[in-house]
Amino acid sequence: MQYPDTEFKEKIISSIIISAATVSSLLLLAMLIFILRESWPIWSQIGVSGFLSGSSWKPLNTPPEIGILSMIVSTMWVAGGALLIAAPLGFGCAVFLAEFSPRPLAAILRPVINMLTGIPSVVYGFLGAAVLVKFFEVKFDLASGESLFAASLILAIMVIPFIVANSEAALRSVASEYRHAGIALGVSRQYLTLRILVPLARKGMLGALVLAFGRAMGETMAVLMLAGNTLRMPGSWFDKGEPLSALIALELGSSTPGSFHYQALFAAGLVLVLMVIAVNIGINLLLNRLQKRGDDFI
Repeated sequence: MQYPDTEFKEKIISSIIISAATVSSLLLLAMLIFILRESWPIWSQIGVSGFLSGSSWKPLNTPPEIGILSMIVSTMWVAGGALLIAAPLGFGCAVFLAEFSPRPLAAILRPVINMLTGIPSVVYGFLGAAVLVKFFEVKFDLASGESLFAASLILAIMVIPFIVANSEAALRSVASEYRHAGIALGVSRQYLTLRILVPLARKGMLGALVLAFGRAMGETMAVLMLAGNTLRMPGSWFDKGEPLSALIALELGSSTPGSFHYQALFAAGLVLVLMVIAVNIGINLLLNRLQKRGDDFI
């Protein structure tokens, strides 16, 4: 039986959540409409396929040559590579903190990991340029240690705290009855965690991956300092490149408002936003499909 005060509080909280979700959705829609309006001449004159598949970026030429395929590939190399490094480390750390770590050790590690989220990205970029890039130059005798791989390594360090915090919260949100039942049945702690708790927390853990991917794709300063900023198609993870976020940050200030160059940068920004949204939707669809099929997905 619920008391009137409890029902009233639940209605208030529900109204606040719905209002916040509605406002957020409207803001996102307004942002997309604004970017689409600013970039519309690009879509109408060059077309979607021409803009996305073109590999030449010479917006000041006559006629201008506009294509962002190489930047899209660079963005995927950097963001995907960062997740490839960060996901196992972040998930492993989250599982350790939630299920295996002694409380005194966890009390030390959590604040340290959380503090990493507050470090400005320019500091990460500076450390990467001063340490990581120099290491690659000396160790592998390179003229320049800047590469998409170097950017991915630094981005991985930047997004690990997001994965750890959200994944640990997802694991701790699993009902304690599952832990008690496992202990009562004599199930090992490792089996209980990996085969029962992690699958039950998979939605929150994959949600953490989405947040990390969005952060990695949108990060600018560290990528700007480490990726090499070369407008060419990267052949591998270890080549130089220029992700979309770096392109926009480098050229938006020097472009004339209303010019073809300016509109092309807004079009690149729209592609970047839609890429993040597409990944988010894709993972949510995957989760819903797995839940319907009842698979034990880790």
